[in-house]
Order: sequence, then C-alpha cells, then structure tokens
Amino acid sequence: MSEQIATKPRSVKPRPVARVVCDAHRRRTVRNIERRFPGEFVAGEPIRAAALIRNDGMYPHKDIGEPLVHPGDTGVVRESWRFLGEVYYTVEFVARSVFVIMQGSEMRRMGTTFDVA
Repeated sequence: MSEQIATKPRSVKPRPVARVVCDAHRRRTVRNIERRFPGEFVAGEPIRAAALIRNDGMYPHKDIGEPLVHPGDTGVVRESWRFLGEVYYTVEFVARSVFVIMQGSEMRRMGTTFDVA
C-alpha cells in the first residue's frame, strides 16, 4: 500500500517567480508612502528660509555669489524629490521672484519659534 502512494505522481503547480500588478491607483499610493517620512515638507506648504541661499551659477541673469534668498524670507514648497538618497525641495519665493532648490535643513515651517524672532 505504501508503495502505491510513493509511486503515484503528484500534480504540482509551478510557482510564479514574480507577479506584475497593473493598478495605477495602488502604484501611486505606494509611491506616496515611500516618499513621505516624518519631517518632510509637502507641496503647497508655506515655509521660511533659515539660511542664506546664493547663486552657484545655475540661476540665470544673476551674478555668481549674489544672494537669492535671505534668512526669514517666506516661500511655498512646490515640489519634493530625491537625488542620490537626499531629499530636495523646489521652493518659490514670490516676493523675490525666484525658484530655488533647498534641503530640509535650510528651511523651517511657518508658525515655529523662528517665526517669533
């Protein structure tokens, strides 16, 4: 009896190596979750500059070394993105008519103690 069970071939389904899911909404949700972490600024959030930002040669019609944004200037985050593991933000300063790329350490949220000074 045990010989019959041992010689009986089993029907084994091949396991899939990978599964491709084509769901745009789910993919977009997963991307947003991966991009967000505590302390990250979101698009549309008002901020204050905490550092002097100078032209490094990338901003047109301004001299190299000329200040673009002064500490305390208010702006709005337009976009966040990653490059080489670092998070960068595109920030619009309407009063100075400039768009600059900043790191999170160079700006503060509105309504913090930095606002009082």
